[in-house]
Amino acid sequence: MQHFLAQAQAPHQLQQCLEADVDMRLPEAMPSFQHLVWSHEPVCIKGKEKDYCTHTSANLRSGHGLSIIATPVAADKIVAAFLARTTGLQHMDYSLEVRSVPGKGKGLFTTKPIKKGETILLDPARIIASSQFPTQVSRSQGQSLFGTASDQLPEEDRRVVSALDQSLGGSKTEDIMKTNAFACQLADGKVYDAYMCLFPYVARINHACQPNAHARFVPTTLSMEVKARRDVTVGEEINISYGSIDLKYSERQKLYRNGWNFACTCPLCKAPQHEIQQSDQRRDRFAQLRSMLENLTAETYNAQQIVAWEKEVMAIAHSEGLELLLAPDYERLAYVYAGHGMRKDARLWAEKAKESLLEWVVVDGGPGNEARRVDNLLRELQ
Repeated sequence: MQHFLAQAQAPHQLQQCLEADVDMRLPEAMPSFQHLVWSHEPVCIKGKEKDYCTHTSANLRSGHGLSIIATPVAADKIVAAFLARTTGLQHMDYSLEVRSVPGKGKGLFTTKPIKKGETILLDPARIIASSQFPTQVSRSQGQSLFGTASDQLPEEDRRVVSALDQSLGGSKTEDIMKTNAFACQLADGKVYDAYMCLFPYVARINHACQPNAHARFVPTTLSMEVKARRDVTVGEEINISYGSIDLKYSERQKLYRNGWNFACTCPLCKAPQHEIQQSDQRRDRFAQLRSMLENLTAETYNAQQIVAWEKEVMAIAHSEGLELLLAPDYERLAYVYAGHGMRKDARLWAEKAKESLLEWVVVDGGPGNEARRVDNLLRELQ
């Protein structure tokens, strides 16, 4: 599920990086302010190969601050792209509240009904950190940069960040990042680091293998958007999948045990054994069909067979809650029908593909090759 990599909460990567010290090196002189947006002078450490700094803006987005631990070039590029493409986040009342959940700590609940496709939450990142920087500095230096990133945020941001769970060890902010941060892909001026982003309210959302919500990173606002996958009732807990939604039972349990140190107890994973086996069989068949469809050649192309396979794929998707993955199947059917001169049917499937992409996959500032390809097909079908 490569489209969803930016949304998967990252497991122990930072922990592994910070467990080994490297040689201490004296920092060079503090650089001058790199960008007018920073409210504090960057705090910098000279690393083994790159210099890393904590950069903070205390009021970047409608009262929300942002700290970025990155090279000066990367931090400048990240925030410049944000400033060039957005006027800032407007305050919205999402009617959500944090409550205790037995066996899970805290969870996020809605206090109003939510329709399928509605935005439940748009949560701006409070801390963004390079995943590489812990390998470049000593443990104490890394903890210092993390601490500065938290301490320089506005009071309310510090409060929501410091209240997050800690479960993997290290200094407070370091542990909060390791436990709660999500992987996010950012244009960083060709530094080519990977990044971890902390969205404190999204971090309160617990996992389910058949969740009622879907999270995706929005690069232009440096925020995580959470949308309802189905209608959600008043008082219902919001949940998302921390991994790929098409995994089988054993794959899910291994991923969440190794990555987040918990055994999933969602309704799908606690179902009777025969139901779990039936679900796994459907998911196996789903993967088999997708593989055959994605590896068609001129010699193996058979329109009737493709339509039959896609019909089966969609039936399994609806049964297993995998509808978010169907955009390629809609697009494939559009090309099949177009190739046989059935323009009306082709357009119907192309429109479904575009709707699915825009609803669940493509975001402003993110990769949009699929949407552009479908748009081109729709123009040809006019």
